[in-house]
Amino acid sequence: MSMSTQWKHLRSYICISLTLLIATCNRVTPQSPTVSATAHTSLCSYTVVVNEFDVSKCPTFNDHAQSDWVEHQSRQTDSRDHKDQSPEFQKANAQFVPGDSKFGTKSSRSRGSSEDVVNTSSLIKDMEAKLLEEMLRNRELNATLTRHEILLNSAEKTLEAYKANFSSVFRTMMMMERKLQHQRKINKSLNKKLSNVLLDVVEVNNVLTNKLPTGDAKKTVKKYAVESSTDMRSCPGITDSSQKFKDCTEVYDAGHHTSDIYFIKPLYSGCPIPVWCDMDTPKGGWLVIQRRRDGSVNFTQSWDKYRSGFGDVSGEHWLGNDNIFLLTNQDRYQLRVDLWDFAGNRVYAVYSSFKIDGERDGYKLHITGYSGSAQDSLHKHNGKKFSTMDKDNDARRDASCAQEWEAGWWFDNCWFALLNGPYQNRSDVTWRGLAWNHWKREQLKATEMKIRPLQDDSHQED
Repeated sequence: MSMSTQWKHLRSYICISLTLLIATCNRVTPQSPTVSATAHTSLCSYTVVVNEFDVSKCPTFNDHAQSDWVEHQSRQTDSRDHKDQSPEFQKANAQFVPGDSKFGTKSSRSRGSSEDVVNTSSLIKDMEAKLLEEMLRNRELNATLTRHEILLNSAEKTLEAYKANFSSVFRTMMMMERKLQHQRKINKSLNKKLSNVLLDVVEVNNVLTNKLPTGDAKKTVKKYAVESSTDMRSCPGITDSSQKFKDCTEVYDAGHHTSDIYFIKPLYSGCPIPVWCDMDTPKGGWLVIQRRRDGSVNFTQSWDKYRSGFGDVSGEHWLGNDNIFLLTNQDRYQLRVDLWDFAGNRVYAVYSSFKIDGERDGYKLHITGYSGSAQDSLHKHNGKKFSTMDKDNDARRDASCAQEWEAGWWFDNCWFALLNGPYQNRSDVTWRGLAWNHWKREQLKATEMKIRPLQDDSHQED
């Protein structure tokens, strides 16, 4: 084997020794061809196994480390040359011929190692520069990320603070809204109570001045019987040029502020009819459709009588279902019910919507929107048809409420309010004819039912 080949194998041995050390640490098993050589001494036998690898894959060393190793090898070689060697070792050593040895000479090894060290050192420097640059870049990125993290944490804290503030503001707004709603309810209730108090003051004054403030027959020179506009064939004494009013509110608006009998003409009637206009009750212009006060008129009447009306307009009377139908369907009307007991107490109930259907539908009652001081007894009769002793339209199957109570009324089964029954001149009676159960369960002394347009609320109290 030539010296160059020996040096090549020796250089590979040096490289592979290190490579095997690295491979062992990284658990790498080289799969390359091997070359072996055996040397014998007096005591031992040495076998060197060399795996051949590409030199570019060998680990690199710095200059001073490689030089020290070469010098160390040189010193070891020189030391071995000057020592006494055994015959066996000298024989084995004599086999190596210069230029044809497996391991080469010391000078050739030095030249190859120097070139490798220079290349390796250059690669290491390049790698160090790249690593340093990468480290600086990573430091900058880490610093940037740290700043961003700080900003994000600050923004998150700010958002949490805003969220807490918004929640607090929202709760405050909701609490204020609830308080405002509660205050509106209180104000509405107070306004209604104040209005009722003002009305009651005026009515108490009327009671103190005159027990029954309207409809005094002694103040009227003439008495007018109730007339049905549908039954009149002509209008005596009425000309086309005569001034016509559709209800008592128009009479009041025309400047007539005295309670008295006036002729009014509903929009769908043929002739004017006499009615009592109550100008004293607050707002004025109330048209009376029913009055009970002394029992002078019998209210146990037939269907036809209740349809046409009966009694004296200035005293006790029923205006007639046909007239009430025409009046309450020409506009939106409200109903007021005034009640007196035998002790002189007076209460009232106002319904913001009131009308009745025609005869074909049994003069069905439509009433809503209670307010006042009498409590609401009439709403139980809402949607009920009118019944008389000779025409039963009530909800009772086994008997007739009209026959049992001797009255014409909007019976259910049978009643909570009854204003057209037989008159009793005292309160402590069992068989009541005038009653309003939600106020008192006793006979009442007097009642009035009166209507007025709902939309016209501009009148002030006199």
